[in-house]
Amino acid sequence: MKGLRVSLHEQERTFLAVVGVGLSFFLFFFYLKDSIFFAIETRHYLSLHTILEFISIAIAISIAIQGWMIFPHQSSRYRIFIASTFLAVGILDLLHTLFYNGMPGLFTFESSVQKATWFWITARLTQAVFLFIIIALPNKNVSRPFKPVLFMLSLLYILGWSILIIQYEHQLPILVHEGAGTTPLKNTLEYAVNILHLLTIVVLFQHYRTSRKKSHLDLILALSFLFIGEIVFTTYLSVYDFQNFLGHLYKVIGYVYFMKGIYVATIKEPYDIQKKTEEALRKNEKQLKTITASLGEGVVVLDQEYRTIFINPEAERLLGYNRGELMGKQLHNQIYQHIKGSQISLVADECPIHQTIKHKKAHRIEDDYFIKKDGSKLPVAYVVSPMIEHGNVLGTVIVFQDITERKKYHEKITYQANHDALTELPNRRYFIERLKKDLVQVKSENSSLGIFYLDIDNFKNINDSMGHLIGDKLLQEVARRLQAIHPDQFVARLSGDEFAILYTGNPSRVKHEARKTITAFQKPFILEKKEVYVTTSLGISLYPYDGDDEMTLIRHADMAMYQAKNKGKNQFSIYTTKLKEERLWSTRIEQLLHNAVENHEIKLNYQPIINLETEEIERLEALARWDHPELGYIPPGEFIPIAEENGLIIPIGQQLFKQACEQLTNLHQKGYTSIQMNLNLSLLQLQHPDFISFVKALLKQYKLCSKDFELEITENIALSNDEMVIQTIQSLKSLGFRIAIDDFGRGYSSVGYLRTITVDTLKIDKSYIWDVNDDEQTARLTAAIISLARTMGLEIVAEGVETEEHLEFLKTHSCHWAQGYYYAPPVGKELIETLLERGVTWKKQMEY
Repeated sequence: MKGLRVSLHEQERTFLAVVGVGLSFFLFFFYLKDSIFFAIETRHYLSLHTILEFISIAIAISIAIQGWMIFPHQSSRYRIFIASTFLAVGILDLLHTLFYNGMPGLFTFESSVQKATWFWITARLTQAVFLFIIIALPNKNVSRPFKPVLFMLSLLYILGWSILIIQYEHQLPILVHEGAGTTPLKNTLEYAVNILHLLTIVVLFQHYRTSRKKSHLDLILALSFLFIGEIVFTTYLSVYDFQNFLGHLYKVIGYVYFMKGIYVATIKEPYDIQKKTEEALRKNEKQLKTITASLGEGVVVLDQEYRTIFINPEAERLLGYNRGELMGKQLHNQIYQHIKGSQISLVADECPIHQTIKHKKAHRIEDDYFIKKDGSKLPVAYVVSPMIEHGNVLGTVIVFQDITERKKYHEKITYQANHDALTELPNRRYFIERLKKDLVQVKSENSSLGIFYLDIDNFKNINDSMGHLIGDKLLQEVARRLQAIHPDQFVARLSGDEFAILYTGNPSRVKHEARKTITAFQKPFILEKKEVYVTTSLGISLYPYDGDDEMTLIRHADMAMYQAKNKGKNQFSIYTTKLKEERLWSTRIEQLLHNAVENHEIKLNYQPIINLETEEIERLEALARWDHPELGYIPPGEFIPIAEENGLIIPIGQQLFKQACEQLTNLHQKGYTSIQMNLNLSLLQLQHPDFISFVKALLKQYKLCSKDFELEITENIALSNDEMVIQTIQSLKSLGFRIAIDDFGRGYSSVGYLRTITVDTLKIDKSYIWDVNDDEQTARLTAAIISLARTMGLEIVAEGVETEEHLEFLKTHSCHWAQGYYYAPPVGKELIETLLERGVTWKKQMEY
């Protein structure tokens, strides 16, 4: 902007200098016109006069030609009107020259001063009037057909004035008296011309103040010289004197500036603007190239024929092409069609780039592929935007980026979301999705599939005894073994130690594949250089027999797996409707248990434990019994596991413990002070943080001692590494409670837990007692258990004593205590006192 102001100041200084020189020249000659230096004969000015007239005529015609020929595709009203005006002025000046006094005239018309002067003043008035009107009106573009019409009107205008001046010369007022000078009318008309010139100069100056165009200064100079010339023309006496010559000189100078102004406005200014525009475009193009080259995105510009007209370096790098290999070629054939292999990945009509041009609408594609020069696929995201001008699409701009890393990250996230982090197997979510998808396919094909639902037997014991690190490694090895067994099937880890296999093989081989799976687990797993043996329980459900949707099939396979566990583990079970009935029964039991707890429906029965030396009842085992008002008797084996599973064993245990305390207090009050009460505890009770405080409160409430109780736990509880459980048992021991291991031999028959838990009694599981007379191996094992317990200083109780042979065996091997139907079944609190009063021995039991 500063440079522009300097340039304009220089133009203004040049303008003022020219005006000053012109005025000085005018004043100099005006005041010295009568000096001896200018006392020259008038005839000597004829040649100069004529030359100057022809120069002005030539300039006027040149201005007209400029207006007609320059930039015919876009004509401004200023230029066209000025050109038409100067066409008329030039021809009128030519007629003025031809009718000089002494000139040959025109054809049959003789020359005269009167004709010449009228053509002169007509030309001056035409020039002044039309220039004022043109400059005063706003400039606008005119249509091309208007230009010849305007020039034709100019010629008709000239013809009209010519006929008037030539035919009616003698009727027109006299403008010049030869030798005497101009008439007042002539001078008045000249002054009128000058007034119009002054007004035009004022309008031009206003335009210049607004636009600061140099062409306006040139036009002001032109009108200024014409203004001075007109003043000179009012002073001459003869058309051949010096004043007339000076006026024509100023006129020529004015015409020169007119031509310059028209040239500047129509040629130089547009050329300068075009030059500046081109320079700006080159600069912008250079900046654009610099910007697009520094972008981390590829940029390609196509024309409306889908041909490449621009490509930045990043696009070349990403696509593997150089600029020359893509310029002028249809991009679709390069990035969506493998030329060498003729492998079309997308037809042109489906191409978003083609759709952009066709529908004039931008497209954003988040995930696509472009084919590189070497034929490999480039993952890309891109935006295609149309270039629209006047409603027409000129082409498209494509901005794309390589999303290879983004896709890898997305694939990684998707993999992590669908796979188990430990085993890298598909997780439950992915398994359900895959099962849902495969169900659609098998339904359409009218075929079948199966689900194997596996659970590692006693996996918790592995974690508790060997640590979670070993447990995790075992899960990894199980995953590898399952994949090796079923390489063509979809294997997943659902949760914890539960796995599933989507079996899509031959339905008739389901049992064979299940046995193969069970058998595969017989081989030990090598963990930390140690052999670890585990088994698995497997449940199977089949489509379309066992369900029509994915969740039903999974639930039924899960039910079959639990049935396999209940049958003794290390086996498989196929879902049947009976399982469904059992599950419905379990669900109903679970619902009824809530009411049972609220209504205190679960009661205690008591079974005596006999001292085999004294044959007296010294202990009572409290056993939970549920007699439902509508369903009748519900065995403990059905409701206790459900209560443990849903947590109701806590309130049930509290209720039963209170019943036992009430019964024991009642017996003590009636004189049976030596009777001891045996109570079974669950794992959840021992894990409960308030259990010890609850027990202490009961003892205090019923004024009982801890020595009056023996608390029975299973081997699974004893083997638990749960610090809370161990701490609770130790607290019970410190309070004086006796601890017994119930159902010894049914589980692990391990005594390793005796290092952390002080046990007082071992209760041999009834399955051993039942077989001692029929199975020599069982008899030896039972005898060994009794001997082990005595050696360790532990009391031994035999459960399930039902015959005299059982009793003889136990006495032979010095067993301390016996319990079973041989003496008495579990009885309610109403009968326990009768049993104690009779002093039940085996003989009396017969009578009972």
